Amino acid sequence: MTVHERGRATVGTDDAGRSALPPLRHNRDYAYLIAGGAVSSLGSRMSNIAFPLITLAATGSPFAVGLVAGTATMALVLIGIPAGALVDRWDRRRTMIAAASLGGIAYLSVALAAFADRVTVPHLMLAAACGGIANSFYTPAEQVAVRNVVRRDDIPRAAVNNQVRSATAGLAGPPIGGFLFGITRGLPMAADAITYAIAIFCALRVRTTLPGKARSDREALLPSIRTGLSFLFQHQLLRTITLLSTVLNFAGTGLVVSVTITMQQRGTAPAWIGAVSSSMAVSMLVASLLSGRILAHLSVGLLMFLTPIVGAVAFAGMAFVHAPLLLMLLMACATFLLAPCNAAVVSVLTSRTPEDRLGRVMSADNVLSLVLTALAPATMGFLIGAAGGERAMVGFAALLVVSGVLVLPFPRLMRMSAVTGRDDTASEAA
Repeated sequence: MTVHERGRATVGTDDAGRSALPPLRHNRDYAYLIAGGAVSSLGSRMSNIAFPLITLAATGSPFAVGLVAGTATMALVLIGIPAGALVDRWDRRRTMIAAASLGGIAYLSVALAAFADRVTVPHLMLAAACGGIANSFYTPAEQVAVRNVVRRDDIPRAAVNNQVRSATAGLAGPPIGGFLFGITRGLPMAADAITYAIAIFCALRVRTTLPGKARSDREALLPSIRTGLSFLFQHQLLRTITLLSTVLNFAGTGLVVSVTITMQQRGTAPAWIGAVSSSMAVSMLVASLLSGRILAHLSVGLLMFLTPIVGAVAFAGMAFVHAPLLLMLLMACATFLLAPCNAAVVSVLTSRTPEDRLGRVMSADNVLSLVLTALAPATMGFLIGAAGGERAMVGFAALLVVSGVLVLPFPRLMRMSAVTGRDDTASEAA
């Protein structure tokens, strides 16, 4: 799938204050935030692979694996939007520390249970829920904190760095988690608990004050949630970007799943299936490293147009190609523009949303994307069973084309630079 005066509620977010901040390469507070988030993201990718492995090893039940995974997703969905409203009210440093503490304690308890061979499904479900809750608070709090400590002109570069961080964790986390699990079951969870501790340390080292709203300025929780959602969906630019990127993520997730299922049905060797998945991770990492240059040459709208169109052509080709090497090449092409496109979307959402509403807007965007993305594998599985893998892939590829074409009626997006956030219009719809 961000400007207010200084004071108790908003610190470091006015333009004058921003201009006095150091550039990213010399920004100590930003370095601690990005480092803490990077280590935590790596730990999360390790535990994502470890949770199903531990559950399956302890119970032998695929249904139990689904229960544990579903619990984490449900926690993210149910807590996400209220968490964003609370992040806008609370001190962001304390929020990150509390969230990381909750996740670290939960995952350490799983590690200790695994070491003692006393893993139970209820325990795993509770730990997964705590991890989901921790992520619901930590992610928007970190996003608002980054907005507070970087200059406005550096927001796009910060968004690019976040994509590099995510792609690196996505490439390195699963094999590290699998390797640690092979040594002993509880080790990847213990490692993730350590990454939470490192995230806490990094948050403590941030010097910039990161307060939420003063108590006298706070709305009640439910009206606060409505205010955030109203701002997002009444703002034409943000609404358009959010909805179109959500459709893109839904269709893209379904197509990635379809490739795995179709290759399995064709009898492709598991090693080649893994190689095709790895080609996606490598492509996204390379694109993340090149995102700065890509954003400098392509507008936000052009990226949101090209990403699904290129993906649709590549995925449609994969429906009829059987050679693993060609599938790897097509997968790399299909997913190459995702990282710069995501960086552009995050940059616009962050720079165009007032700081005191940013937690709610980013949480709403994350939850909306999560809900539809979670439905994508089941939807694709149903379509493959009903119509066959090739037809299902072509159908989802057509949905990608639609999401790309829907960008064209919005000329502001086609003119908007992801680097400067400026377009040729004089005013902004609100």
